[in-house]
Amino acid sequence: MDWHAITQVLSLDHFLNWLNTLDPLVVHLINALVLFIEGIGVPGVPFEPPMLAAGILVHQGKTTLIESILWGGVANWLGNIVGYYLGGRGMRMLPARIRSNMGIPEVRGWLARYGAWVVIISRWFGAIRTPFILYAQAAGMPIRTYALYSLAGAMSWTAAWQTGMWYFGNVFIELWHKYQWYVIGGVLLILGLVYFIMSRRRKKPGEEAGAEKVELRKVLDTVEGQEDSKQGREA
Repeated sequence: MDWHAITQVLSLDHFLNWLNTLDPLVVHLINALVLFIEGIGVPGVPFEPPMLAAGILVHQGKTTLIESILWGGVANWLGNIVGYYLGGRGMRMLPARIRSNMGIPEVRGWLARYGAWVVIISRWFGAIRTPFILYAQAAGMPIRTYALYSLAGAMSWTAAWQTGMWYFGNVFIELWHKYQWYVIGGVLLILGLVYFIMSRRRKKPGEEAGAEKVELRKVLDTVEGQEDSKQGREA
């Protein structure tokens, strides 16, 4: 087994070299697609990897931070618009009894209390982000108002995340080059300890079956002994 070849394939440098061969437009399109889906209101979308890839390309000089923010921010905003209409149409298709249990009155109350600014604020908190995207139309917010404030929310959120992925991605790469073998060694050591502990606790099927037979034999012997003792007293 050629460990040198394996470590070369799994190394971060190999990934960075492969990433450097990609057209930045491809990375931007993938990032835009992921952020578009996330912008619709779909929870749990893993947007971090493509944003990190874009940040690495910025670090390598293949693209710019402004381009990455614009690609991602506009796509996320368009996803918000699609979610606005999908949510509004979906709410109209549901019975009134079900709609009353889906948080629309709460969204309407937040809008009445805080105004359209809550659209920007909700963009930063996942728990209330999806309800505001999908329920904004049903809560009575006009599309022009929603489009304006959701644009501000999408661009500010994307700018913050993309800048963080660019800066901290750069820091991560530098730290990885310095301490990668310590990290890999620590991970392998932990995995080895876990495997050792689990293998020690795991019994072989034959041993388990033998232990069960011994326990069953003890129970039967106890029962037989009690029966013999009872018969002796009766005699």
